Amino acid sequence: MSYRNRFPGTIPSFIAFLLLLVASNVVAKQVIPLGKVEHLFDIQSTPDSVLSLPSDVAAADDNRVYIVDSGHHRVLAYGADGKYLFSFGKRGRNQSEFMWPLGIAVDKAGLVYVADKGNHRVQVFNREGKYQFSFAVSGKGGEPGTPIDVAVSSKSGLIFVTENSQHQVLVFDTDGTKLGGWGKQGVQQKQFRYPGSILVQDGYVYVVDILNTVVKIFDERSKFKYTVGEWGVLPGQFYRPKGVAIDSKGSIYVTDSYMDVVEVFDKDYKFTHILASGKEKHKFHAPAGIAIDGRDRLYVTEMLENKVSVFKLR
Repeated sequence: MSYRNRFPGTIPSFIAFLLLLVASNVVAKQVIPLGKVEHLFDIQSTPDSVLSLPSDVAAADDNRVYIVDSGHHRVLAYGADGKYLFSFGKRGRNQSEFMWPLGIAVDKAGLVYVADKGNHRVQVFNREGKYQFSFAVSGKGGEPGTPIDVAVSSKSGLIFVTENSQHQVLVFDTDGTKLGGWGKQGVQQKQFRYPGSILVQDGYVYVVDILNTVVKIFDERSKFKYTVGEWGVLPGQFYRPKGVAIDSKGSIYVTDSYMDVVEVFDKDYKFTHILASGKEKHKFHAPAGIAIDGRDRLYVTEMLENKVSVFKLR
């Protein structure tokens, strides 16, 4: 199975090729806005192994970084300087074990939340990787759900989870008690087709709606606010969006795992540029989850390269 299919909804590559071919003449006639960033280093290994299919990354308030090493069913922790600290988790069904974890978040208290996809739950750990508690994620009729990502509001403490079996966003209290949620499969404002990464910041919920190829923005009470991007292969459009992050100035960064780029939008949701290193756009390899720390360092997981690339934005 192609690793690109680890997130659902992939259209065959020959269709992407045809789209790119059709769009190439259009792109050639316009200048693609590029925003230069400084590549600092890559995170590719631990003392005992290399990364395997890293799917998401989260930065704590102290700039400690946690990476979902999905292929090894574990989470890796690195210091603010990129130095390896420790790992926790292994393949399994028990407490502190994972089955294909995908998404991760850190709250303002330093607790680490992991979307344990194959075990249909979210597990919560302290900053040193010690298990705290977990809660089930269910789908229709109480059947086991498919958690993809998790985010925590710094304002309310509420926990938001994207769940793919019913194409919805679920909301949980601070102890994991389910409070409600919204969404179903569809193309309307409060509907999704395979919601993926989720981010909560300043009272707003950003959901990457993968097959609808947009980022949808809601308030914490599920009121629809705006969309970022649209379907396509030109600058400002998405073919397969995956991750979302926001920098200190309110700019929105979105990965596109088929176009292999990171696109940037301003705080008014207008496209501004594509990340570049040197004079060319930076070529990623299946970029998925991303995060920005308090120093405006950007972390991009590259699943097909088995690494996390780290950049200085300013």
